[in-house]
Amino acid sequence: MEYIHTIQTKSELSSLEDKFAGVLSRAFFNDPYYLWIMPDERKRMDQLIWWMKILLRYTRVYGSIHYTDDEKGIAMWVGPEKPVIDSIKIFSMGLILYPLKIGFRNFKRLLDISDQWEKEHKKLDKRHSYLMVIGVEPEFQGKGIGSRMMEFGLQPADDGNLMCYLETVTEEDVRFYRKHGFDVMYNNTFGINEQYWLMTRMPVEQHMKRNGPHG
Repeated sequence: MEYIHTIQTKSELSSLEDKFAGVLSRAFFNDPYYLWIMPDERKRMDQLIWWMKILLRYTRVYGSIHYTDDEKGIAMWVGPEKPVIDSIKIFSMGLILYPLKIGFRNFKRLLDISDQWEKEHKKLDKRHSYLMVIGVEPEFQGKGIGSRMMEFGLQPADDGNLMCYLETVTEEDVRFYRKHGFDVMYNNTFGINEQYWLMTRMPVEQHMKRNGPHG
């Protein structure tokens, strides 16, 4: 079983940033969300790497980054103090260049989806944990790495009696997250009839009170 580490310093992230961005970019290359906001297949890998580096830098400051011993699985959790992404801060970290890097039309697509998600996200308790990204190197998927990463990331939320939140755009991922206690709070479409799901998970203590030990 992989031991899971947590990034502690800016320099530690700097030494692993390229590797992490590559793993996550390969993991999400065919994700419907990225197909919509980064439609040029020839450029998508470079665009994803640029994007993931920004998310990694933001998460180091406002959340926590976990990774496996072999560096094949990475998860980014934001919060619990400021779980809703601060648009000004993440834009100042480089996302403001999106229109130039990926195109103005695709920037509008990004903003349209982000606005929908943010509107629903802000309805939650101010203090919670947001699973922004979890990804596994494609050739290592299906081996339990994602589940172990999830369990590791969920433990602090359970210890702190905190709700968790995430967004996903595939039914396969919805099933995966359901296995880890998440439920759909909102479902809608984006792009050309692609679906997205916003999901929440109560901490174990609250779940037990509401549903009993076998709920």
